[in-house]
Amino acid sequence: MKFSLFIALFFWAGSIACATDLPERIDIDYTLSGLIGQGKAHETLLVQNKNGIQHYTLDSEISASGLLKLVKRGSIIRHSEGTIIPNKGMQPLHFSDQRGEKPARTVEFDWNEARIIYRRKGQEITENLPEGTLDELSVAYHFIFTAPPQQTVSIHETDYRVLHLVRYAVTQETLDTPIGKLATIVLTKQQEPGDSFRKKIWLATDHHMLPVRIISTEKHGMEVDQIVTKIDYKSPADSAQ
Repeated sequence: MKFSLFIALFFWAGSIACATDLPERIDIDYTLSGLIGQGKAHETLLVQNKNGIQHYTLDSEISASGLLKLVKRGSIIRHSEGTIIPNKGMQPLHFSDQRGEKPARTVEFDWNEARIIYRRKGQEITENLPEGTLDELSVAYHFIFTAPPQQTVSIHETDYRVLHLVRYAVTQETLDTPIGKLATIVLTKQQEPGDSFRKKIWLATDHHMLPVRIISTEKHGMEVDQIVTKIDYKSPADSAQ
């Protein structure tokens, strides 16, 4: 197991140098499933070079049907944008989360002052910003641009409310999906005592380390399984058409 994981990480490390070969735009479709219903998600990653600096934007829209709407009422629209630091990966500058008709909750990352600013319900809350912090959307795409984790990886990550230090175990798995069998690196959240929120992310080694499955625990303790159904790559020329 350890040897095969080493081999997988070796080839993954070789692919990091090819991150510049990414298409400018990648669209991914997912289906959502849980004990109480179904849903769909669409995510778009856009990577552009501006004045010699790589910038990214991530957009995600989730819509639920059936009883799953009790957990995910209306559409959930999330947005993350920031820069890509060579050998360090994504560095978010702005994150927003809007659910249904509620006002968007926003997070600003002030790296110069090392502070994170939460804005929601007309209030502003400021906390210290640890190096390498990611938002909950960018964390699944971060490893496209950085060196592979070794056995475990610890990440400061935030939603629109709070910042956590999360530790993931790193394994590998061949995953059956609607687009075929995929070789994946799997990040499994290591839960601390009293933490009932699960999270597991599958990253496809033959698809630029894109997230092809995510299992997460939502509020009310409901578990949602998000799995890929389509990946669409677009070059700048395709986007112009």
